[in-house]
Amino acid sequence: MSKIKKTVISSQPCYLAFFFLIPFLLTSCASSENVAKASASKNPPDWVVSGISAAYPKSAYLTGIGRRADKKSSELEAINELVSVFGQTVTSSSDTSQRMKRAEKEGLVSYSQENELDQNILREVNQNDIIAVEIPQVYESQKEARWYALAVMSREKGSQIYSNMLQKNENEILSIKNQIKSDKDPNTLLNFSRLDFAEEIAFVNEGYYKRLMVLNPVEAQKFASITSSASLHKEKSEMASKIPVCVSVDSDSDGRIAKAFQEVMSSYGFNTTLGTNERYQISCKNHFAYSESGDKKTKFCEYVAECALIDTFTGETLVPLSVTGREGSQTSENAEVRAKQKITQKIKSDFAKGFEKYLGK
Repeated sequence: MSKIKKTVISSQPCYLAFFFLIPFLLTSCASSENVAKASASKNPPDWVVSGISAAYPKSAYLTGIGRRADKKSSELEAINELVSVFGQTVTSSSDTSQRMKRAEKEGLVSYSQENELDQNILREVNQNDIIAVEIPQVYESQKEARWYALAVMSREKGSQIYSNMLQKNENEILSIKNQIKSDKDPNTLLNFSRLDFAEEIAFVNEGYYKRLMVLNPVEAQKFASITSSASLHKEKSEMASKIPVCVSVDSDSDGRIAKAFQEVMSSYGFNTTLGTNERYQISCKNHFAYSESGDKKTKFCEYVAECALIDTFTGETLVPLSVTGREGSQTSENAEVRAKQKITQKIKSDFAKGFEKYLGK
């Protein structure tokens, strides 16, 4: 497929001040195809007038047209109109998960493609949404003070890209499942993280399959049996239920801190215990020290919580957490309650984020 060249067309004609300069100016214009077309075109192109481009027939292309006061907004609208045929809208630029970035860099999965859209556009959108989308022409109407943009996607090019990405990603999912299957102990946090990643890949693939169904239903049928994210989520939940996590917390008479850890782990489907013989253990050692203000009206509780999720088989600390601070109140008891509230807040936020980081998200 040849590269689509972008053409800028303007409705403003060229006015020449001196007749004898015409040959020189025409020679200069001829050196640039875009300038030549802009100068020669007094009428809007067919796709502006009718909404259909003769150069990009619907049998071979998906198209979208943007009509806005500025060029960038017009291009974004054109892209949105095009991708709406897939039942979606272009989302804002967002961070791809770290594990997906690493896997793509290593050539294991396909998540995005190089795109020649304007950098101003690429900064606004999630590049996963605009695979195979190009903007070959824009038109500026001086009379209307409006920009028009034509976005296109070749059915042939798009089908080829999505087919290749689907197959590559499915191969990686199957590789992950085989890796887990061959493990002597499949029910580990490492294998759970692998399944979690496979689920993410499958979710991406389902989006690609949906788009391929629009571009080329016959080609899409080849991928009708790809691994679903729902099936992997079920496998992941079943695995989590077989991985107990022991929670051991010092100086936690009301169980408030232990409960916070249990809530984080149970949100992933893990069963938590209060025993000490499990492979995975969450240990949290709390230290509280008390003092008071000079006028003795305010009581303080200084606290230090040193916590970690540990793999006792390998001795590895998977998720560390350290919390320190001081809380004050009218009584030492209330100050301690506030201190424990701060610790539980950090568990639900920082420890939860740390576990996601361990998973590679």
